[in-house]
Amino acid sequence: MKLQFLETTYSVCQLAAHMSVPDWASSYMAVIRTDDELTIITATDAVPETVKAEHNFACFRVTGKLEFDVIGVIAEISRVLAESEIPILSVSTYNTDYFLIANDNLDSARLSLSRAGFEILN
Repeated sequence: MKLQFLETTYSVCQLAAHMSVPDWASSYMAVIRTDDELTIITATDAVPETVKAEHNFACFRVTGKLEFDVIGVIAEISRVLAESEIPILSVSTYNTDYFLIANDNLDSARLSLSRAGFEILN
Protein backbone atom coordinates (compact mmCIF):
# COMPACT_ATOMS: atom_id res chain seq x y z
CA MET A 1 0.00 0.00 0.00
CA LYS A 2 1.22 3.49 -0.84
CA LEU A 3 1.10 6.41 1.57
CA GLN A 4 1.54 10.01 0.43
CA PHE A 5 3.35 12.26 2.90
CA LEU A 6 1.74 15.72 2.94
CA GLU A 7 4.20 18.59 3.34
CA THR A 8 1.97 20.78 5.51
CA THR A 9 2.31 20.82 9.31
CA TYR A 10 -1.13 20.57 10.90
CA SER A 11 -2.90 21.52 14.13
CA VAL A 12 -6.02 20.03 15.65
CA CYS A 13 -8.18 22.86 17.00
CA GLN A 14 -11.17 22.79 19.30
CA LEU A 15 -13.86 25.48 19.16
CA ALA A 16 -17.32 25.81 20.64
CA ALA A 17 -19.96 23.70 18.90
CA HIS A 18 -22.08 26.70 17.87
CA MET A 19 -19.24 28.56 16.13
CA SER A 20 -18.89 28.96 12.38
CA VAL A 21 -15.70 27.89 10.65
CA PRO A 22 -13.45 30.95 11.12
CA ASP A 23 -11.67 32.71 8.25
CA TRP A 24 -8.23 31.67 9.55
CA ALA A 25 -9.18 28.03 8.89
CA SER A 26 -9.78 28.53 5.17
CA SER A 27 -7.08 25.98 4.29
CA TYR A 28 -8.57 23.35 6.57
CA MET A 29 -8.04 19.65 6.01
CA ALA A 30 -11.07 18.55 8.02
CA VAL A 31 -13.97 20.08 9.88
CA ILE A 32 -15.92 17.90 12.29
CA ARG A 33 -18.92 19.21 14.18
CA THR A 34 -20.65 17.40 17.02
CA ASP A 35 -23.10 18.62 19.63
CA ASP A 36 -20.08 19.10 21.96
CA GLU A 37 -17.51 20.83 19.80
CA LEU A 38 -16.22 22.01 16.45
CA THR A 39 -12.90 20.40 15.56
CA ILE A 40 -10.82 21.86 12.74
CA ILE A 41 -7.64 20.31 11.38
CA THR A 42 -5.73 23.00 9.52
CA ALA A 43 -2.24 24.31 8.82
CA THR A 44 -0.39 25.12 12.05
CA ASP A 45 0.83 28.48 10.79
CA ALA A 46 -2.79 29.66 10.32
CA VAL A 47 -3.95 29.02 13.89
CA PRO A 48 -4.16 32.05 16.21
CA GLU A 49 -2.40 31.68 19.56
CA THR A 50 -5.70 32.18 21.39
CA VAL A 51 -7.26 29.01 19.94
CA LYS A 52 -7.22 25.79 21.96
CA ALA A 53 -5.15 23.42 19.82
CA GLU A 54 -2.59 20.66 19.65
CA HIS A 55 0.11 21.62 17.15
CA ASN A 56 2.76 20.22 14.84
CA PHE A 57 1.33 17.10 13.27
CA ALA A 58 2.60 15.43 10.12
CA CYS A 59 0.06 13.80 7.84
CA PHE A 60 -0.06 10.81 5.52
CA ARG A 61 -2.78 10.01 2.98
CA VAL A 62 -3.55 6.52 1.74
CA THR A 63 -3.17 6.88 -2.04
CA GLY A 64 -5.96 6.03 -4.42
CA LYS A 65 -9.66 5.70 -3.87
CA LEU A 66 -10.72 3.19 -1.23
CA GLU A 67 -14.02 1.42 -1.80
CA PHE A 68 -16.38 1.27 1.16
CA ASP A 69 -16.03 -2.51 1.46
CA VAL A 70 -12.24 -2.41 1.96
CA ILE A 71 -11.46 -3.78 5.41
CA GLY A 72 -8.58 -3.09 7.78
CA VAL A 73 -6.67 -0.18 6.23
CA ILE A 74 -6.65 2.00 9.33
CA ALA A 75 -6.39 -1.07 11.55
CA GLU A 76 -3.15 -2.18 9.86
CA ILE A 77 -1.58 1.28 9.92
CA SER A 78 -2.62 1.70 13.54
CA ARG A 79 -1.24 -1.74 14.47
CA VAL A 80 2.16 -1.04 12.89
CA LEU A 81 2.47 2.33 14.62
CA ALA A 82 1.08 1.09 17.95
CA GLU A 83 3.79 -1.59 18.03
CA SER A 84 6.28 1.30 17.87
CA GLU A 85 4.30 3.23 20.51
CA ILE A 86 3.35 5.96 18.04
CA PRO A 87 -0.14 7.40 18.52
CA ILE A 88 -2.18 8.50 15.52
CA LEU A 89 -5.28 10.52 14.77
CA SER A 90 -7.12 9.09 11.78
CA VAL A 91 -9.55 10.96 9.53
CA SER A 92 -11.57 9.32 6.78
CA THR A 93 -13.13 10.98 3.77
CA TYR A 94 -15.41 9.60 1.09
CA ASN A 95 -12.40 8.54 -1.00
CA THR A 96 -9.58 7.67 1.37
CA ASP A 97 -8.01 7.77 4.82
CA TYR A 98 -5.57 10.19 6.41
CA PHE A 99 -3.62 9.86 9.60
CA LEU A 100 -1.77 12.44 11.63
CA ILE A 101 1.34 11.80 13.71
CA ALA A 102 3.16 14.19 16.01
CA ASN A 103 6.19 15.56 14.16
CA ASP A 104 8.37 14.29 17.03
CA ASN A 105 7.45 10.74 15.94
CA LEU A 106 7.75 11.25 12.18
CA ASP A 107 11.12 9.56 11.60
CA SER A 108 10.14 6.54 13.70
CA ALA A 109 6.77 6.33 11.93
CA ARG A 110 8.38 6.41 8.48
CA LEU A 111 10.79 3.65 9.49
CA SER A 112 8.08 1.47 11.05
CA LEU A 113 5.74 1.84 8.09
CA SER A 114 8.50 1.14 5.57
CA ARG A 115 9.61 -1.98 7.45
CA ALA A 116 5.98 -3.17 7.44
CA GLY A 117 5.86 -2.91 3.65
CA PHE A 118 4.17 0.44 3.14
CA GLU A 119 5.62 2.55 0.34
CA ILE A 120 5.95 6.19 1.39
CA LEU A 121 5.83 8.76 -1.39
CA ASN A 122 7.75 12.01 -0.63
